[in-house]
Amino acid sequence: MKIRISTIILAMALLTGCNKEQIPTGLLLHDELNTTDTTYMITNIPSAQTKKIFVEEATGVRCPNCPTGADLLRNLEAINPNKIISASIYSPFLNYFQPPAQYDFNNSDDSTLVFFLNNGDPSKPEATIDRLETGGTPKYFFDKTLWSSTIAGILSKSTPLNIDLSATPTGNTDEFLIKSKITFTDTFTAELGISIYLIEDHVVDYQDSMAIAVLNYEHNHILRKIITPISGSSFLSTITTKEKGRVFEKFTTFTLPTMAVLGTSPRGIVNKSNLKLICFVHKTGSSKEVIHVEEIDL
Repeated sequence: MKIRISTIILAMALLTGCNKEQIPTGLLLHDELNTTDTTYMITNIPSAQTKKIFVEEATGVRCPNCPTGADLLRNLEAINPNKIISASIYSPFLNYFQPPAQYDFNNSDDSTLVFFLNNGDPSKPEATIDRLETGGTPKYFFDKTLWSSTIAGILSKSTPLNIDLSATPTGNTDEFLIKSKITFTDTFTAELGISIYLIEDHVVDYQDSMAIAVLNYEHNHILRKIITPISGSSFLSTITTKEKGRVFEKFTTFTLPTMAVLGTSPRGIVNKSNLKLICFVHKTGSSKEVIHVEEIDL
């Protein structure tokens, strides 16, 4: 009897261990950088900003259909000026480095991000749209046939908060002080987080386009670094109701990553003058919905 009970207990322990949710390697749940947070109330509340939509496009240099996705997104941005901000996620699927490509767009943040959002690489081209749920599988990545209708359905939404973003050189080489200022122009109750992305535009390199090698393709919105934790930096978590007039400021000291050469694979920033910062505020509970997003040149 003792042997049987011990066996059952061991089996239950093993089963519990197998069912335990695993945190992907590299997924940061707290800020590693030097940050300072502060909050206060104001009475002279600014006008609400126009809500912008955040798109995270899963793409790859070895993806023949991905240029059509990039074209569609560029057209949507053109017909909805100042309403859509995007980042290109060059995760490993269909994105292996091989000459004649000059640069390797893979990085660990892209890989960790798709596991956080999708438990692995999605099909390409697909994209998150304000991290709304698709209603199916995958949970957050929409097929490009649904991008136009999904964006059209949320263009008229408003946002209860303003984002003011700035970055100031500290005097140290490639180091910046990033200030993220969140001002609530209406009452809001959900748990929130801030995420900050570093992206690069105008990188000319190889792209497979409908099985034709394009050597001078312009890659834009390349995700270079997620400055905050992958899941975002939670803020005002002790304040259930964020009142109209509540201000939260986050100061983050950040140093630009350098270009690394791994074997014959150059990886990292190509031209510092083409860098931008994206800051977005999103829910952190069972929903990951993006509330608002802003972008600045670095």
